[in-house]
Amino acid sequence: MSFLDDNLNFEKLYNEFNLRVQNREFEDSLFLIPKLLETAQNDIDVFYALMGEATVLTNLKKDDEVVESYDEIIDRFDTAKDETIIKFLAYAYYNKALIFAKQKEYKKELDTYNKLIEKYIIDTSTELEIVLVKAYLNKAICISELEEQKNSIAVYKELVKNFENSENEHILEQVVEACYNIALIYGKYEEYEKSISSYDYLISKFEKSSNENILEFVAKSYVNKASRLKDMHKNNEALKNYDEVINRFENFSGKILIQVALALHNKTIILSQLNEEKELLNVCIKIIDKFSSSHEDLISNIVSSAQVIKDKERFNNSF
Repeated sequence: MSFLDDNLNFEKLYNEFNLRVQNREFEDSLFLIPKLLETAQNDIDVFYALMGEATVLTNLKKDDEVVESYDEIIDRFDTAKDETIIKFLAYAYYNKALIFAKQKEYKKELDTYNKLIEKYIIDTSTELEIVLVKAYLNKAICISELEEQKNSIAVYKELVKNFENSENEHILEQVVEACYNIALIYGKYEEYEKSISSYDYLISKFEKSSNENILEFVAKSYVNKASRLKDMHKNNEALKNYDEVINRFENFSGKILIQVALALHNKTIILSQLNEEKELLNVCIKIIDKFSSSHEDLISNIVSSAQVIKDKERFNNSF
């Protein structure tokens, strides 16, 4: 459309605006905002126009103007009663926080997530779950930037408590990631018992899932739990956990299979330390047989290591 009819109503103008955005004609689409606001018939029209403006400014990388735009939206509609406005207003908070993250303004980012969560956590409806979960995850990362990483554990735990029983698979993927991060952080601070307990919770909660993204975290949790047991000099328990990964996931593919390779590799390290030469050789043979055709760099390195151990063991046994 090369020009606009002065008699166009909001709906037709908004369709033209969206068409220009889809065509990435961002500067041209901005020219329509005043006309959209002028023809708006109600609050929802105004809200859509202002959210559209913020989206265009984001694409134009005009970060300061984006923040100003979201501030105007929040100030104007924070007490709105319209359910559609209430739902999408959450994204005004969230997108504003993302701009602060981009600018490394972590205190402002954290403050925005706190306001978002405080305003919406009483409504964990399916429509708002995703933005709330992402706000929690980003808040935890934000705290890690501003403070000691250990302080983010409380945020991850709150996320898990609020959403662990969600029926949305994508939400549960975020929950399992939060559980995993809790265990990782405890491990980083050498609080091994708490780390192992956190891995146990994740495993017991999600081991029966049919979602492979979730099962990858289950497999990783077994591997990491075994590593923490090894740190505590509980090698036999560590071996049992590595075996659990191998037995449960060896017929999977993709990223889960990488955890099987890691479990086998880590098992060879313990067996070598325990001088269990026969079992060590058997595990090396299994690695080579199962993974020699893999093109994954990490697995190829594991196969190479197994081959070196196998050749060394056979050389030693030849005398």
